[in-house]
Amino acid sequence: MPAAPAPSSDYYMRVLVDRVPSMLAYWDRDLLCRYANRAYEYWFGVNPEALVGTSIRDLLGPDLFAMNEPYIRGALGGEQQVFERIVPGPDGVRRHSLATYIPEVVDGEVLGFFVQVTEVTQLREVESALARERALRAQVEADAVKLGELLGERSEMLHVLAHEVRQPLNNAMAALQGAASALAATDALAAEPLASAELVLGQVASRLDNTLAVASLLARADPIERQDVDVNLLIALVVADLPVGDRSRIVTDQRSAVRTASMDLGLMRLALRNVLSNALRHGPKGTSVTIRLADSDDPLALLIDVVDQGQGVEADFVPRLFERGAHGRGADRLSRQGLGLYIVRRVMELHGGLAMVASNSPGEFTVRLVLDQT
Repeated sequence: MPAAPAPSSDYYMRVLVDRVPSMLAYWDRDLLCRYANRAYEYWFGVNPEALVGTSIRDLLGPDLFAMNEPYIRGALGGEQQVFERIVPGPDGVRRHSLATYIPEVVDGEVLGFFVQVTEVTQLREVESALARERALRAQVEADAVKLGELLGERSEMLHVLAHEVRQPLNNAMAALQGAASALAATDALAAEPLASAELVLGQVASRLDNTLAVASLLARADPIERQDVDVNLLIALVVADLPVGDRSRIVTDQRSAVRTASMDLGLMRLALRNVLSNALRHGPKGTSVTIRLADSDDPLALLIDVVDQGQGVEADFVPRLFERGAHGRGADRLSRQGLGLYIVRRVMELHGGLAMVASNSPGEFTVRLVLDQT
Protein backbone atom coordinates (compact mmCIF):
# COMPACT_ATOMS: atom_id res chain seq x y z
CA MET A 1 0.00 0.00 0.00
CA PRO A 2 1.64 3.29 -1.07
CA ALA A 3 2.37 5.83 1.65
CA ALA A 4 0.11 8.85 1.89
CA PRO A 5 1.64 11.96 0.35
CA ALA A 6 3.22 14.34 2.86
CA PRO A 7 1.24 17.52 3.57
CA SER A 8 2.30 20.50 1.51
CA SER A 9 4.17 23.45 2.87
CA ASP A 10 0.97 25.49 2.47
CA TYR A 11 -0.70 23.12 4.95
CA TYR A 12 1.99 23.66 7.55
CA MET A 13 1.92 27.39 6.93
CA ARG A 14 -1.82 27.49 7.55
CA VAL A 15 -1.49 25.39 10.72
CA LEU A 16 1.31 27.59 11.97
CA VAL A 17 -0.58 30.81 11.32
CA ASP A 18 -3.70 29.46 13.02
CA ARG A 19 -1.75 28.31 16.09
CA VAL A 20 -0.09 31.68 16.63
CA PRO A 21 -1.83 33.45 19.57
CA SER A 22 -1.46 36.86 17.90
CA MET A 23 -4.21 38.07 15.56
CA LEU A 24 -3.00 38.02 11.93
CA ALA A 25 -5.15 39.45 9.14
CA TYR A 26 -5.18 41.32 5.88
CA TRP A 27 -7.55 44.22 5.10
CA ASP A 28 -7.77 45.75 1.65
CA ARG A 29 -7.97 49.45 0.90
CA ASP A 30 -11.77 49.25 1.12
CA LEU A 31 -11.30 47.98 4.68
CA LEU A 32 -12.68 44.55 3.85
CA CYS A 33 -11.16 41.44 5.40
CA ARG A 34 -9.35 39.14 2.95
CA TYR A 35 -7.77 36.85 5.53
CA ALA A 36 -7.89 36.26 9.31
CA ASN A 37 -6.35 33.55 11.48
CA ARG A 38 -8.00 31.57 14.29
CA ALA A 39 -6.90 34.05 16.96
CA TYR A 40 -9.79 36.31 15.94
CA GLU A 41 -12.17 33.70 17.30
CA TYR A 42 -10.39 33.88 20.69
CA TRP A 43 -10.19 37.68 20.74
CA PHE A 44 -13.54 38.65 19.20
CA GLY A 45 -15.58 35.45 19.26
CA VAL A 46 -16.02 35.42 15.44
CA ASN A 47 -15.30 32.65 12.95
CA PRO A 48 -12.35 33.74 10.82
CA GLU A 49 -13.88 32.25 7.65
CA ALA A 50 -17.07 34.24 8.28
CA LEU A 51 -14.97 37.35 8.81
CA VAL A 52 -13.66 37.30 5.23
CA GLY A 53 -15.47 39.92 3.16
CA THR A 54 -16.73 41.89 6.16
CA SER A 55 -15.71 45.45 7.06
CA ILE A 56 -13.27 46.26 9.83
CA ARG A 57 -15.89 48.73 11.09
CA ASP A 58 -18.26 45.84 11.78
CA LEU A 59 -15.57 43.89 13.60
CA LEU A 60 -14.33 46.73 15.81
CA GLY A 61 -17.59 48.53 16.46
CA PRO A 62 -18.00 52.31 16.28
CA ASP A 63 -16.01 53.22 19.40
CA LEU A 64 -12.95 51.03 18.82
CA PHE A 65 -12.95 51.83 15.10
CA ALA A 66 -12.93 55.56 15.85
CA MET A 67 -9.86 55.11 18.05
CA ASN A 68 -8.06 52.97 15.45
CA GLU A 69 -9.06 54.93 12.36
CA PRO A 70 -6.08 57.35 12.43
CA TYR A 71 -3.72 54.35 12.33
CA ILE A 72 -5.76 52.68 9.58
CA ARG A 73 -5.53 55.87 7.47
CA GLY A 74 -1.82 56.06 8.23
CA ALA A 75 -1.28 52.48 7.00
CA LEU A 76 -3.30 53.16 3.84
CA GLY A 77 -1.07 56.21 3.38
CA GLY A 78 1.91 53.89 3.16
CA GLU A 79 3.30 54.30 6.70
CA GLN A 80 3.71 51.41 9.11
CA GLN A 81 1.76 51.97 12.32
CA VAL A 82 2.57 50.64 15.80
CA PHE A 83 0.36 51.45 18.78
CA GLU A 84 -1.12 50.03 21.96
CA ARG A 85 -4.78 49.50 22.62
CA ILE A 86 -7.05 47.82 25.17
CA VAL A 87 -9.25 45.40 23.24
CA PRO A 88 -12.53 44.30 24.88
CA GLY A 89 -13.40 40.64 24.34
CA PRO A 90 -16.75 38.82 24.24
CA ASP A 91 -16.10 37.32 27.69
CA GLY A 92 -15.73 40.77 29.28
CA VAL A 93 -11.94 40.49 29.42
CA ARG A 94 -10.01 43.60 28.50
CA ARG A 95 -6.71 42.69 26.85
CA HIS A 96 -3.76 45.04 26.55
CA SER A 97 -2.50 44.71 23.00
CA LEU A 98 0.33 45.87 20.78
CA ALA A 99 -0.91 46.39 17.23
CA THR A 100 1.18 46.69 14.06
CA TYR A 101 -0.33 47.77 10.70
CA ILE A 102 2.01 47.03 7.76
CA PRO A 103 0.97 48.52 4.39
CA GLU A 104 1.16 46.36 1.23
CA VAL A 105 2.66 48.54 -1.46
CA VAL A 106 2.83 47.29 -5.06
CA ASP A 107 4.31 49.54 -7.78
CA GLY A 108 3.92 52.50 -5.44
CA GLU A 109 0.25 51.78 -4.79
CA VAL A 110 -1.13 50.73 -1.39
CA LEU A 111 -3.42 47.74 -1.90
CA GLY A 112 -4.22 47.18 1.78
CA PHE A 113 -2.43 46.40 5.03
CA PHE A 114 -1.43 43.44 7.16
CA VAL A 115 -2.44 43.38 10.82
CA GLN A 116 -0.60 41.79 13.72
CA VAL A 117 -2.08 42.23 17.21
CA THR A 118 -0.22 40.64 20.19
CA GLU A 119 -1.51 40.50 23.76
CA VAL A 120 0.82 42.23 26.25
CA THR A 121 -1.47 42.14 29.30
CA GLN A 122 0.99 40.15 31.43
CA LEU A 123 3.87 42.39 30.39
CA ARG A 124 1.93 45.52 31.35
CA GLU A 125 0.96 43.98 34.68
CA VAL A 126 4.63 43.23 35.39
CA GLU A 127 5.58 46.77 34.37
CA SER A 128 2.86 48.19 36.62
CA ALA A 129 4.08 46.04 39.51
CA LEU A 130 7.66 47.20 38.91
CA ALA A 131 6.50 50.81 38.74
CA ARG A 132 4.66 50.39 42.05
CA GLU A 133 7.76 48.77 43.55
CA ARG A 134 9.96 51.63 42.31
CA ALA A 135 7.52 54.17 43.73
CA LEU A 136 7.41 52.29 47.03
CA ARG A 137 11.21 52.07 47.13
CA ALA A 138 11.48 55.78 46.41
CA GLN A 139 9.00 56.49 49.19
CA VAL A 140 10.89 54.24 51.61
CA GLU A 141 14.16 55.98 50.71
CA ALA A 142 12.53 59.38 51.16
CA ASP A 143 11.10 58.26 54.51
CA ALA A 144 14.54 56.96 55.53
CA VAL A 145 16.08 60.34 54.73
CA LYS A 146 13.34 62.09 56.69
CA LEU A 147 13.78 59.66 59.59
CA GLY A 148 17.50 60.31 59.55
CA GLU A 149 16.85 64.03 59.74
CA LEU A 150 14.42 63.52 62.62
CA LEU A 151 16.89 61.28 64.45
CA GLY A 152 19.56 63.92 63.95
CA GLU A 153 17.25 66.57 65.38
CA ARG A 154 16.39 64.29 68.29
CA SER A 155 20.06 63.61 69.01
CA GLU A 156 20.71 67.33 69.02
CA MET A 157 17.81 67.89 71.42
CA LEU A 158 19.11 65.11 73.67
CA HIS A 159 22.53 66.73 73.77
CA VAL A 160 20.91 70.03 74.70
CA LEU A 161 18.86 68.29 77.39
CA ALA A 162 21.94 66.55 78.76
CA HIS A 163 23.80 69.88 78.97
CA GLU A 164 20.93 71.99 80.30
CA VAL A 165 19.80 69.47 82.93
CA ARG A 166 22.78 67.27 83.74
CA GLN A 167 25.22 70.11 84.38
CA PRO A 168 23.02 71.90 86.96
CA LEU A 169 22.50 68.53 88.67
CA ASN A 170 26.25 67.99 88.84
CA ASN A 171 26.72 71.50 90.26
CA ALA A 172 24.01 70.89 92.85
CA MET A 173 25.51 67.55 93.87
CA ALA A 174 28.96 69.10 94.20
CA ALA A 175 27.55 71.92 96.34
CA LEU A 176 25.71 69.44 98.57
CA GLN A 177 28.84 67.32 98.99
CA GLY A 178 30.82 70.41 100.00
CA ALA A 179 28.13 71.51 102.45
CA ALA A 180 27.81 68.02 103.92
CA SER A 181 31.57 67.77 104.41
CA ALA A 182 31.70 71.19 106.05
CA LEU A 183 28.86 70.35 108.44
CA ALA A 184 29.96 66.80 109.22
CA ALA A 185 32.39 67.91 111.92
CA THR A 186 30.15 70.56 113.54
CA ASP A 187 26.53 69.61 112.94
CA ALA A 188 25.88 65.94 112.22
CA LEU A 189 22.09 66.43 112.30
CA ALA A 190 22.24 69.04 109.52
CA ALA A 191 24.64 66.95 107.45
CA GLU A 192 22.27 63.96 107.34
CA PRO A 193 19.45 65.58 105.27
CA LEU A 194 22.09 67.02 102.95
CA ALA A 195 23.42 63.51 102.36
CA SER A 196 19.85 62.33 101.63
CA ALA A 197 19.37 65.17 99.14
CA GLU A 198 22.66 64.24 97.49
CA LEU A 199 21.46 60.64 97.16
CA VAL A 200 18.19 61.74 95.54
CA LEU A 201 19.99 63.98 93.07
CA GLY A 202 22.32 61.10 92.24
CA GLN A 203 19.33 58.88 91.47
CA VAL A 204 17.77 61.57 89.27
CA ALA A 205 21.06 62.01 87.40
CA SER A 206 21.40 58.24 86.95
CA ARG A 207 17.89 57.92 85.51
CA LEU A 208 18.50 60.87 83.22
CA ASP A 209 21.70 59.20 82.01
CA ASN A 210 19.83 55.95 81.36
CA THR A 211 17.03 57.67 79.46
CA LEU A 212 19.48 59.54 77.26
CA ALA A 213 21.53 56.38 76.77
CA VAL A 214 18.53 54.32 75.65
CA ALA A 215 17.51 56.99 73.15
CA SER A 216 21.05 57.03 71.78
CA LEU A 217 21.50 53.25 71.70
CA LEU A 218 18.17 52.60 69.97
CA ALA A 219 18.95 55.11 67.23
CA ARG A 220 22.57 54.06 66.82
CA ALA A 221 23.47 52.82 63.32
CA ASP A 222 27.25 53.26 63.31
CA PRO A 223 29.61 50.77 65.00
CA ILE A 224 31.20 51.65 68.32
CA GLU A 225 34.73 53.05 68.50
CA ARG A 226 36.89 50.72 70.59
CA GLN A 227 40.21 51.60 72.18
CA ASP A 228 42.62 49.84 74.51
CA VAL A 229 41.58 50.98 77.99
CA ASP A 230 43.21 50.37 81.36
CA VAL A 231 40.76 48.09 83.17
CA ASN A 232 41.63 49.59 86.56
CA LEU A 233 40.90 53.04 85.14
CA LEU A 234 37.46 51.83 84.06
CA ILE A 235 36.73 50.55 87.58
CA ALA A 236 38.04 53.73 89.21
CA LEU A 237 35.83 55.92 87.01
CA VAL A 238 32.76 53.80 87.71
CA VAL A 239 33.34 53.78 91.47
CA ALA A 240 33.81 57.56 91.39
CA ASP A 241 30.38 57.83 89.70
CA LEU A 242 28.70 56.17 92.68
CA PRO A 243 27.35 58.02 95.72
CA VAL A 244 30.08 58.75 98.26
CA GLY A 245 28.50 56.50 100.87
CA ASP A 246 28.50 53.48 98.54
CA ARG A 247 32.06 53.67 97.29
CA SER A 248 33.54 51.92 100.33
CA ARG A 249 31.30 48.90 99.69
CA ILE A 250 33.04 48.09 96.40
CA VAL A 251 35.71 45.35 96.53
CA THR A 252 37.87 44.39 93.55
CA ASP A 253 38.98 40.79 93.02
CA GLN A 254 41.66 40.80 90.30
CA ARG A 255 42.02 37.30 88.84
CA SER A 256 43.10 38.45 85.40
CA ALA A 257 46.63 39.27 84.32
CA VAL A 258 45.22 41.48 81.60
CA ARG A 259 45.68 45.19 82.34
CA THR A 260 44.02 46.65 79.24
CA ALA A 261 41.02 45.64 77.17
CA SER A 262 39.47 46.83 73.91
CA MET A 263 36.25 48.74 74.57
CA ASP A 264 34.25 51.93 74.17
CA LEU A 265 35.09 53.46 77.53
CA GLY A 266 31.99 55.66 77.77
CA LEU A 267 29.57 52.82 77.05
CA MET A 268 31.33 50.30 79.31
CA ARG A 269 31.43 52.87 82.10
CA LEU A 270 27.66 53.31 81.75
CA ALA A 271 27.03 49.54 81.65
CA LEU A 272 29.21 48.68 84.64
CA ARG A 273 27.77 51.57 86.65
CA ASN A 274 24.24 50.26 86.07
CA VAL A 275 25.20 46.75 87.18
CA LEU A 276 26.93 48.09 90.31
CA SER A 277 24.01 50.38 91.15
CA ASN A 278 21.61 47.46 91.02
CA ALA A 279 23.93 45.28 93.11
CA LEU A 280 24.33 48.01 95.75
CA ARG A 281 20.61 48.62 95.86
CA HIS A 282 19.64 44.97 96.28
CA GLY A 283 22.48 43.69 98.44
CA PRO A 284 21.88 43.94 102.20
CA LYS A 285 22.76 47.35 103.58
CA GLY A 286 26.39 47.61 104.54
CA THR A 287 27.46 44.44 102.71
CA SER A 288 30.16 44.51 100.06
CA VAL A 289 29.74 44.22 96.31
CA THR A 290 32.60 42.52 94.51
CA ILE A 291 33.95 43.30 91.04
CA ARG A 292 35.74 40.13 89.95
CA LEU A 293 37.95 40.23 86.84
CA ALA A 294 38.93 37.03 85.01
CA ASP A 295 40.08 35.84 81.57
CA SER A 296 38.32 33.59 79.09
CA ASP A 297 40.09 31.75 76.26
CA ASP A 298 36.95 30.43 74.58
CA PRO A 299 35.62 32.88 73.68
CA LEU A 300 38.58 35.23 73.98
CA ALA A 301 37.14 37.76 76.41
CA LEU A 302 37.49 39.68 79.63
CA LEU A 303 34.95 38.52 82.22
CA ILE A 304 33.65 41.16 84.60
CA ASP A 305 31.53 39.67 87.41
CA VAL A 306 29.57 41.85 89.81
CA VAL A 307 28.62 39.86 92.90
CA ASP A 308 26.23 41.00 95.61
CA GLN A 309 24.93 39.25 98.72
CA GLY A 310 21.25 39.74 98.00
CA GLN A 311 18.47 37.18 97.65
CA GLY A 312 18.73 36.82 93.86
CA VAL A 313 15.74 36.75 91.51
CA GLU A 314 13.01 34.27 90.72
CA ALA A 315 14.29 31.49 88.43
CA ASP A 316 11.57 32.05 85.84
CA PHE A 317 12.48 35.76 85.71
CA VAL A 318 16.17 35.23 84.86
CA PRO A 319 15.60 34.93 81.05
CA ARG A 320 13.82 38.31 81.09
CA LEU A 321 16.20 40.10 83.44
CA PHE A 322 17.87 42.13 80.67
CA GLU A 323 14.70 43.01 78.79
CA ARG A 324 13.50 46.57 78.57
CA GLY A 325 10.91 47.39 81.22
CA ALA A 326 11.36 44.07 83.05
CA HIS A 327 10.69 44.06 86.80
CA GLY A 328 11.48 41.30 89.23
CA ARG A 329 10.85 40.55 92.89
CA GLY A 330 9.75 43.35 95.18
CA ALA A 331 11.59 46.55 94.35
CA ASP A 332 12.96 44.74 91.21
CA ARG A 333 16.56 44.51 90.18
CA LEU A 334 16.16 47.20 87.56
CA SER A 335 15.70 50.90 87.91
CA ARG A 336 12.07 51.89 88.18
CA GLN A 337 12.10 52.69 84.50
CA GLY A 338 13.22 49.16 83.70
CA LEU A 339 16.17 50.51 81.69
CA GLY A 340 19.32 49.74 83.66
CA LEU A 341 20.07 46.14 82.72
CA TYR A 342 18.50 46.60 79.29
CA ILE A 343 21.18 49.23 78.64
CA VAL A 344 23.79 46.79 79.93
CA ARG A 345 22.66 44.13 77.46
CA ARG A 346 22.66 46.56 74.50
CA VAL A 347 26.12 47.88 75.38
CA MET A 348 27.52 44.36 75.55
CA GLU A 349 25.85 43.42 72.25
CA LEU A 350 27.48 46.44 70.61
CA HIS A 351 30.81 45.08 71.87
CA GLY A 352 30.07 41.64 70.41
CA GLY A 353 29.73 40.20 73.90
CA LEU A 354 26.86 39.50 76.26
CA ALA A 355 25.41 40.09 79.70
CA MET A 356 24.24 37.09 81.70
CA VAL A 357 23.40 35.79 85.16
CA ALA A 358 26.36 33.68 86.32
CA SER A 359 24.96 32.72 89.74
CA ASN A 360 21.56 33.15 91.36
CA SER A 361 21.29 31.93 94.93
CA PRO A 362 20.56 33.58 98.28
CA GLY A 363 23.67 35.39 99.43
CA GLU A 364 25.34 35.33 96.00
CA PHE A 365 23.88 36.91 92.91
CA THR A 366 26.31 37.46 90.02
CA VAL A 367 25.88 39.41 86.81
CA ARG A 368 28.62 38.61 84.30
CA LEU A 369 29.71 40.92 81.49
CA VAL A 370 31.54 39.07 78.71
CA LEU A 371 33.67 41.68 76.94
CA ASP A 372 34.74 40.19 73.59
CA GLN A 373 38.44 40.66 72.73
CA THR A 374 38.69 38.86 69.37
